[in-house]
Amino acid sequence: MASAGSGSSPRLAGELFKLMTGVDMVHVPYRGGAPAMSDLIAGQVQVMFSNLPAVEYIKAGRLRALAVTTATRSDELPEVPTIGEFVPGYEASAWYGLGTPRGTPVDIVDRLNKETNAALADPTIKARLAEFGGAILAGSPPDFGSLVATETDKWGKVVRFAGLQPE
Repeated sequence: MASAGSGSSPRLAGELFKLMTGVDMVHVPYRGGAPAMSDLIAGQVQVMFSNLPAVEYIKAGRLRALAVTTATRSDELPEVPTIGEFVPGYEASAWYGLGTPRGTPVDIVDRLNKETNAALADPTIKARLAEFGGAILAGSPPDFGSLVATETDKWGKVVRFAGLQPE
């Protein structure tokens, strides 16, 4: 199982799969996603949990997509099932969020949230993110806090299962 490195999100997606299925795969860490992808295409490794920029290789027939790790099928690859369709409860998505220092005045946080959600609703931004397989997840500061808490718990379990240590 190739990955972009020991602590990368693709590696954690693979470790979550191992945890939930009991499948044993040997982790092969690379110094980044590009060298891992090159060896996957060349047949040096058999599987890789990758980010969706691999779509170009899939559409060109250089890679075969087995499944996507998101909770729903990808708009870019609608014929490819989710892992959750055969491993109930599996979901691994990379996400980005905005944060402010503790103690930032509420009116500033609210304004940042309002403007960020407005930008994310812009059709041009939505279309550009979709080109990379991205999906919009707008919401409130409490929504984001809940997401961070849930994800921290989930991935903490995966890190402990895999025996990962800080490098």
